[in-house]
Amino acid sequence: MTFTPEISYAEPGGVSLAFDLFQPDGDGPFPFVLCIHGGGWISGEKEGMHEVAAMFTEHGFAAACVQYRLAPLHPFPAAVEDIYAAITFLRAESERLKLDKSRFASFGNSAGGHLAAMAGVSKFNDSKVQAAVAICPITDLTDPHGQHFPVSLGFLEQFMGQPYEGSEDLYRAASPLHQVQNGQPPFLLVHGEADDIVPFGQSVALAQILEENGVPVELHLLPGEGHGLSWQAWAWTERTVVDFLKRTLA
Repeated sequence: MTFTPEISYAEPGGVSLAFDLFQPDGDGPFPFVLCIHGGGWISGEKEGMHEVAAMFTEHGFAAACVQYRLAPLHPFPAAVEDIYAAITFLRAESERLKLDKSRFASFGNSAGGHLAAMAGVSKFNDSKVQAAVAICPITDLTDPHGQHFPVSLGFLEQFMGQPYEGSEDLYRAASPLHQVQNGQPPFLLVHGEADDIVPFGQSVALAQILEENGVPVELHLLPGEGHGLSWQAWAWTERTVVDFLKRTLA
């Protein structure tokens, strides 16, 4: 395995952004996974995804752990723009980095799951992926008081930079569920049924609208699992993700 830290990919508004790249041994080009950390859009760091990225390399994937701008200093659409910019950069540099740009996937947990799903529904050719994996994601930011637990409301408003009332269209634009259309890539969704941070109905609703639009989707609901999956559930999830990506990006 080769590890290359701190590859700069963008500098929006003077904020330098980078990713850490993990590559299997060999000449490539390798199928690729963009690993997006969680933290409610307001915390977390790319290094938190190093372990899962290293796991992907064991199965023949290259993986990058990406840094993105955090709220509340940088509200929506900053984080989404950064993920799109990272994918665009990696596509442009795919030959140099030994990546197969026809086999790109996004992967994230919690807020990272939301951003991975946003990559899956991107309408811009340069930032599209061929598969999206979202673990315990928020998928629909609209009607936050009706759809979400009180613990999430503060994160949502910080991410969006303004209250929902009067900003309904903005919250809709930030919702993967409302960006789904025919022809988008396969999705894998995993969610704990005992999640008390993000209701598992968020993944159920996204799976339903993906199916209605003819988008391939696998949904796994894990009984008794909360927002932070147990060690056993996470190990199962990693195996399921690898299997999904091998089939989808074959």
